[in-house]
Amino acid sequence: MLKLGIIGINEGNGHPYSYTAVFNGYNEKALDENCPFEIIKKYLKTHHRNQEFIKDARVTHIWTQDRALSENVASVSNIPYIAGSIEELAEKVDAVVFARDDMWNHWEMAEPVIRTGKPLYMDKLLAHNSEDLEKFIVATGPDYPLLTASSFRFAPEIEKAKLEIDTSKVRAVHGMSPCVWVRYASHLLDPVFSIFGRDIESVQNTGIDKADTVNINYKNGLQVILQVMEGISLPLGFTCYSTGNIPPRQVFYTDVDLSSYFHSIVNMMSSFTDMARNGNKAVSFEETVFLNRVVLAGIESREKNNRKITINEIL
Repeated sequence: MLKLGIIGINEGNGHPYSYTAVFNGYNEKALDENCPFEIIKKYLKTHHRNQEFIKDARVTHIWTQDRALSENVASVSNIPYIAGSIEELAEKVDAVVFARDDMWNHWEMAEPVIRTGKPLYMDKLLAHNSEDLEKFIVATGPDYPLLTASSFRFAPEIEKAKLEIDTSKVRAVHGMSPCVWVRYASHLLDPVFSIFGRDIESVQNTGIDKADTVNINYKNGLQVILQVMEGISLPLGFTCYSTGNIPPRQVFYTDVDLSSYFHSIVNMMSSFTDMARNGNKAVSFEETVFLNRVVLAGIESREKNNRKITINEIL
């Protein structure tokens, strides 16, 4: 049995509930009473239904910054042990799921886990600035068992889109997401890079703080416009516009019945456990660092009067 530890929770992020559920199932009474995220209640009851999705792996330990929070998540997600520190959690388990997307805390909280060399999942992005990203690069590297990704990359809808979209005909991609760029940009960048590759020329943010509009120019002429704005409503996703009378193709992360959304989490956690057991990495270290640098380029462009950042600067 692979023993996993989970680290959470930050404001607006319910992943400790949903990520743990794909391993441990959930307590329905506690889900109703203790989980504050209605969307999680909906897709767990509709699509999970306490089935066993990942065999021979369980979340056995949880750590949060507050014991009451830890007890809350543990009650919903059937976690038997609450750790008193990140160091204690890392010692007791075989691998760690870091389920927080407050990137400004990532390095400080993840560093004790990295020192153990144990497999680590980091939610969405490694770092919020170049200094912390460099610390991750030095401490981990290509051979470290690390998965950092948006679950949108693993969604069945993305696999379907790869089969159906003729990327040679696509001339523009328009994406939209709620929240703020540093936290949610990867939800758009990860699937876009997965479908269209990473051969980009420049990044330019023409938006403002908490309302970012980021233009990504590909070397082949593809134009990608991604907007992340605080307070806008779901769905999160993007639309591909093609030549040759091909109708626009919408690709949604938060699909109508949340089936693709839920199974994206299952697929991502399955990939993580495969890496922890067998060393198979679904996302290369190079891809992880590149995406992180693009996110930081978007921030730098905005902060420097919407200056265009070239690929050479990103690399």
